[in-house]
Amino acid sequence: MVILYKAWSYIVGGEDAQEGAWPWMAHLNLSDGTVRWRCGGSLLTDQWVLTAARCVDQRSNILMRKSMIWLGSHKLRGPSKFFRGISRVVIHPYYRVQASGYLNDIAMLKMSKKVTFSAKVANVSLSTVEDTFDSSSECWLTGWGNIGKNIPLPGEETLQQLKIPIIDQSECTAAYPGLTDEMMCAGYMQSRKDGCDGDYGGPLVCRTTSGFVQVGVLSYGASGGCALAGLPSVYTRVAQYLDFIRETIERYP
Repeated sequence: MVILYKAWSYIVGGEDAQEGAWPWMAHLNLSDGTVRWRCGGSLLTDQWVLTAARCVDQRSNILMRKSMIWLGSHKLRGPSKFFRGISRVVIHPYYRVQASGYLNDIAMLKMSKKVTFSAKVANVSLSTVEDTFDSSSECWLTGWGNIGKNIPLPGEETLQQLKIPIIDQSECTAAYPGLTDEMMCAGYMQSRKDGCDGDYGGPLVCRTTSGFVQVGVLSYGASGGCALAGLPSVYTRVAQYLDFIRETIERYP
């Protein structure tokens, strides 16, 4: 069988990450049995991964027995610590696709078997509504996608990282009029560096006094291309979905 690939993921203007620098980073190798595509995700517990609903919704027609979650990966053409199947997909009940983007674009994936934490595989902490981040915060996006439109990550496909600022909500709303309080923007308004139009489901993490916390899940960007001026990436704001995350983990132990 010939497996086709959807070019869904890319970070433009990134750099190679050090091995083990982002131990919660998950590579989602997804398939409907014919077409294979990539998304990012983040490890929340020893059996649950957080991602974007758009990666696994009904339109994608994901076939769980043909899909895998990779953890502890650095170079995709090198070894990974764990390969896990997907035993359950839980999409936010109010997830919707609309012309301007996605609403409540968040989903949880339960792995078929637990993983063991180590220096290269660890869970990420989540931000809360009490946390505040702005353009001065140190925030990073990570992923294994293309490095430009139709330009795949070369060589051994090393995990890429990109330091990006949080964008003021009013400026974000001006770029995307359909934005809600459950969404946020991060990236460069002028520079051609962004995770736009790819690496869906990947984590946006920001540094706090106690370490990095996940602030966003990459949802969508400019429809006309990647890293376009004035159109930064849009993220699902994680702090608004802590109840959904907690209730999902408790409901399916």
